[in-house]
Amino acid sequence: MARRGENIYKRKDGRWEGRYIKGRHTDNRIYYGYVYARSFREVKEQLSEKKRLYQNRPFNTLEVRGTIGELIHIWLSEELIRQVKPSTYSSYKYKMTKYILPYLGNLPIKKLNRIHLQKTVDQLTEEGLSVPTIRTIIQIFKSAIKSSEMVGPFYDSLFQGLHYPFYIKKKVRALSAKEQALVEKEAQQSENGLPILLALHTGLRIGEISALKWQDINFEKKEIIVTRTLQRIFSEQQTSQTVIHEGWVKSSSSYRTIPLNEKILQLLKAQKRSSEYVVGRKGRYFEPRALTYQFKKIMMKLKLPTIHFHQLRHTFATRLLELGADIASVSSLLGHQSVKMTLDIYTDSLMAQRKKWVSKLR
Repeated sequence: MARRGENIYKRKDGRWEGRYIKGRHTDNRIYYGYVYARSFREVKEQLSEKKRLYQNRPFNTLEVRGTIGELIHIWLSEELIRQVKPSTYSSYKYKMTKYILPYLGNLPIKKLNRIHLQKTVDQLTEEGLSVPTIRTIIQIFKSAIKSSEMVGPFYDSLFQGLHYPFYIKKKVRALSAKEQALVEKEAQQSENGLPILLALHTGLRIGEISALKWQDINFEKKEIIVTRTLQRIFSEQQTSQTVIHEGWVKSSSSYRTIPLNEKILQLLKAQKRSSEYVVGRKGRYFEPRALTYQFKKIMMKLKLPTIHFHQLRHTFATRLLELGADIASVSSLLGHQSVKMTLDIYTDSLMAQRKKWVSKLR
C-alpha cells in the first residue's frame, strides 16, 4: 500500500518504489517514471528531485498544441460564459485580456512553466497592482489552465511556490459614533442622503442599493428582501467600454431578508416615489458611480474626504457587534458566505467584548 499522498510503495523484494509523472503520450495517457531504493526516506528524496526536475517542463512537445491566448479564448467563449453570471464573466475576461494575454498570450502552451508565471507576477507588481489583485488574476488564469483536459493534470506543479510581494491587509475602518452622527445629520438634510442612511442602517452594498425597488420593501413586516444588484461592467464586445448590468446578487448568501429599524422605516415611508427604484429619480435608477459621486460631495462638505462609501456597511456591522449582536446574525445580515469571513473582517470590532469577558476572570 502506498504511503498517503506519496505514491511510494513497498515492493515484494523489500525495496521501495516511487512513481512520478513524466508527461503524456499523444493519446493523452499519462506516462510515469520510477525510482527505487532500500529505504522509504531515500525514495522520497529521489522522488522530490524528480518532481522538481519535471515541474518546469510538464508538457510533452507532441501532445499540446496552440498558444496560451488560444486556450484562454476557448475557455472564455465556450466554457466560462455558460458557468458564471455576466458580471463575473466580464470581470474575468477583462483581467485575462489586460493582464495575462499581453505577457503570455503568444506563448505556446507546451512551453509554459513556473518561470513565466513568476515573471508575470513580477511585471504586474511593477505595474502597481495590489497583491490581492495579482493573486486573483493568477487564480483566474489557473482556472483556465485547469479547465483543459490536456493541460489540467499539470496545473498544480506550475502554480505552486510562486512568490508575491510582502503584503499586510489593511483593515477597513468603521466610522466612529461621532462621525456617524455627523454624517447621518447631513444625510437627512440632503436630497441625495437616502443611500447613506440605507447603508448605515441595513448594511446593503452600494450595488444592492442602486437595484433596490419599492416592491422589495415590505412595510407591514418591516423588511427588505435583497435579490438584485446593479453595477457597471465591461462590455462583452469591447473590454475598454462599460455597460450597466442589473442582475441577481452575487451569491445565495447575498439573497437575504433584512429587518428595518423604526428610523429607516419612517424615512422610507416619507420618500416621494418618482421611480420604481428606491433611490431613483424620474423613472430611472442611480448607478453606483452616481451614488459614489453624490457621497463624496457630502463627505467633502463635512471635511471627511477619506471616508469611502463601503465604510458605511462596515459601520453598520460594527455598531451591531458593539451592541452585543452574535456574529452569526451579523454575518447573515451582511450576506457573507461564511461566519469565518465575518470574523476575519471584524475581529478588531470584537476586542471590546473580549476585554469584557476576560475582565470577569478571577
